[in-house]
Amino acid sequence: MSEWHMGRHGLVYLLLSFCLTSSSLAQNPLTVQHPPNPSTDNEQFIVYWTSETGWMSELQLRNNLIGQDLTVTPSLRLANGNETALAPVTIKPQEVKSVDLNAAIFAAAAPQLLGTYGSVVLRYHSFDAGNLYAALMVHNIGHPFVFHIDAIGQTPFLEAGSREGVWWLPKETTTDYLVLTNQGNDSIPVEVSLYGANGKEAKQRLLVLGPRQTNRYSIRKLVQVAGFGGSYGGIKVSTSAHAGSLDTLHVVFDETAGFSAVLKMFDHNPGITLEERDFARTSQWTTRAPMLALSNPDPALVFPAGTIFRPQLFIRNTTGKFADAALRFGKVAGPVLRLNPYETRRIDVAAFEDGTTLPKQANWTTVTLTTKGLPNEIMAVASSYDGTLRYGAQTPFSDQLSFQWEGGMWEYDAQHDSIITAGNGGTKTTQAAFTIFYNQGTEKYELEQTLQPDEQMWIDVGKLIREQTADKNGKTLPANLTSGSYEFRDLTDHAIGSLFEGKVIYDKTYGHVTYGCALCCALNNPFFSYTPFNVPLGSTAENWVNAVRSCDGA
Repeated sequence: MSEWHMGRHGLVYLLLSFCLTSSSLAQNPLTVQHPPNPSTDNEQFIVYWTSETGWMSELQLRNNLIGQDLTVTPSLRLANGNETALAPVTIKPQEVKSVDLNAAIFAAAAPQLLGTYGSVVLRYHSFDAGNLYAALMVHNIGHPFVFHIDAIGQTPFLEAGSREGVWWLPKETTTDYLVLTNQGNDSIPVEVSLYGANGKEAKQRLLVLGPRQTNRYSIRKLVQVAGFGGSYGGIKVSTSAHAGSLDTLHVVFDETAGFSAVLKMFDHNPGITLEERDFARTSQWTTRAPMLALSNPDPALVFPAGTIFRPQLFIRNTTGKFADAALRFGKVAGPVLRLNPYETRRIDVAAFEDGTTLPKQANWTTVTLTTKGLPNEIMAVASSYDGTLRYGAQTPFSDQLSFQWEGGMWEYDAQHDSIITAGNGGTKTTQAAFTIFYNQGTEKYELEQTLQPDEQMWIDVGKLIREQTADKNGKTLPANLTSGSYEFRDLTDHAIGSLFEGKVIYDKTYGHVTYGCALCCALNNPFFSYTPFNVPLGSTAENWVNAVRSCDGA
């Protein structure tokens, strides 16, 4: 469900959208030799890491390449931009490796990295930046806090733009961090604006984010200075230069309640068009939260008996004009909204669990938001927590659809389980393939399912292992298997694809559910192939367009 990490704006899909269709990627009866893929130096960035007292950061790296090792060198940047390289990590094909940054800091004899925070840069040499999936898990020792942070790349050509978000402070004891990171080597002028739920704006002073620097702020303090009432509203972090190097993170946590959440922020590029992000070609912009936990938790999550969630949405108009949007729960229409300029509106999803819009005993739903406006002019955050905030789950919104998703680490043991889903976000029936990779990526387990539009396949990895469920080839997963990686493929549309995805991992130790994302893949380096032979006079012969998958190189 993460956006395309390398560009963040879905532009990779445009590369072939004007010249490729599913039929043009049909099997070429000739053996086509693709030009060699030249390797280049690639970078990905993670907005935040910390080694402060009580916190630990775990780096998760997956090699998406087929039949080729990938070596990644992580470097930790301090808040002032100073950088220290850690030991290189070599990853086998389809393997996920976990790196404890505290242990890596000790191994590197880098005491300047202890008790502090900053950002991460990952460097590797391969033919495409998409050959690596990377994420960082930030944990708090002794508390049920965990934050999933995806790696992304820079967008060098993007100058003016903003990062849009929602602030939410559900209790007086709730703490928050707003993190701003400059990935690049040029200073970025940054303006932060806060909005009350009604759209009233409070601009903060202009600040300059130096090269490679990270700044951390308290939204609670800024809200208090602004004099806003209520518990939620909007955030805008804007710049007039080097917007493609600006990344942000907003997290909240509460030691008293045992609560934590990531309030995902989104890029708003004023120059992007609807056509660039209308992946299903519906003439409207669509974004989805694929795994909203409803009032009755899924029994697979093993929450205490009697736990009742309060599913809700925060929907924000990021513009100074009125904005219209429509919601859908699964395949059933929900409310139609008209948002005032800069308004943030809370939607109580439990109110729709009435047996008409949503079944009263349902555990999950996909929330779909559509608008005729431009991409990310309206943004949304979804959450489901009980009244104490102790138990709950999140699912981020994303507009991305793809023919291939490369997922990070799933977990299953006495304290963990993973539930993974993929859905059909297109307008036609599609065949979806799901693959689990394990044993350092050398073995796989495969399932397939036909999906109608808006239909999803659901995979409880722990259940597959416990019940020894056979895959399409009759293979079962080892009973002692505890982790691996995964992949979704659209077997019907090999060019653009119509699949969306989602994943949650449940930790029974603390009773929290953490979402995870997969890497959205594209087709790169297109070339034409043809045969000049066997063309009867006055007749025709087939030509082909071939391309390379950005993630695995196939």
